[in-house]
Amino acid sequence: MAIEDNTVSAILIMEVTSTVKPTMQVGKPIKEARLIVINSVGEIIANVLTNSDGRATVSISVPKDNRFHKKNMGEVTILAVADGYNEHINFSVPINEYNDKTAKVHIPLWEIDPNRRNEPKYINGSYHRFTVFEMLDYYAERIGLVRQNLEDKSIVPPPWSSEVKQ
Repeated sequence: MAIEDNTVSAILIMEVTSTVKPTMQVGKPIKEARLIVINSVGEIIANVLTNSDGRATVSISVPKDNRFHKKNMGEVTILAVADGYNEHINFSVPINEYNDKTAKVHIPLWEIDPNRRNEPKYINGSYHRFTVFEMLDYYAERIGLVRQNLEDKSIVPPPWSSEVKQ
């Protein structure tokens, strides 16, 4: 649905679950994962926590993506953080791709593991990882997130928490 010629509105449904290793299958829903939705011009347009089913739903309006002339669609980037897990970033999540005024995305989070490199996971972007990490830090700091307090102090820096500074 276009509010103006260059704006697309939709209901964005986000689902966050753990990832089961080694099969990489979908695990359990993650309650209170923080989801930060960023539009194509870098503005934070949503900042929500998932419910007990690992879901969050928001109404959003985004700029139309003019790369797709025959579609009335836009895109967002979604950052996901949750205690006990590494961060996840999904670039280029389509909004209203099927002209049904909706968008849906599944976000798998990996548990923190001291035997593996713990850093943010990201998809749909061919960026150097340090570029992505800087972007994540920028938005986490804008929201006022804190770092997770991990028992294993060898994980430096610790992943971002879903908690906001008090």
